[in-house]
Amino acid sequence: MRAVPAETTTIQTETLAPLDFDAVYGAQFDYVYRVIVRLAGRTHAEDLTQEVFAVVHRRLDEFEGRAKLTTWLFQIAYRVVGAHIRGERLRRLLLGGMTRSEAGIPPAALRGLEQAEDDAALARAVAGLPWKKRAVLVLHEVEGWPGDLIAERMGIPVATVWTRLHHARKALATALRCEAAAGESR
Repeated sequence: MRAVPAETTTIQTETLAPLDFDAVYGAQFDYVYRVIVRLAGRTHAEDLTQEVFAVVHRRLDEFEGRAKLTTWLFQIAYRVVGAHIRGERLRRLLLGGMTRSEAGIPPAALRGLEQAEDDAALARAVAGLPWKKRAVLVLHEVEGWPGDLIAERMGIPVATVWTRLHHARKALATALRCEAAAGESR
């Protein structure tokens, strides 16, 4: 069963009255957390969700109500997760051949990394997708969003949504085939 996109709840955005941060946080926390988990996984979801709300707190007075509040929150979450993924990629590049203990990663974090490495093949394959393709795939296949809603919330043409979805599905199928072949040879 596919999830239905979250609607803007009880927060009034039609009027020009300023929004209250506590009301936005209370009404939209679950939506933002779910978007973060779908885009970045559970490992850093709480931290990334708080980062999104830090941006919301700083910029809430800039929200003009021209789009749904959830659209604005999604765009912030999308950018925060994208920055996180780029940062993780850079850290891996800088650490290069160092072991995790040489890099100064604490044992508690090691346990978390080991647990993440044991995730299901599908989660690994999805995580291996390029960021923009992954976002479209997750929103369409997991969240059940139609292409026009994805296009609106990501600020891209609808045709780009379908192109990214097509390439994401192909890449996912290839990654899963490779994962299965590697598992059989072990």
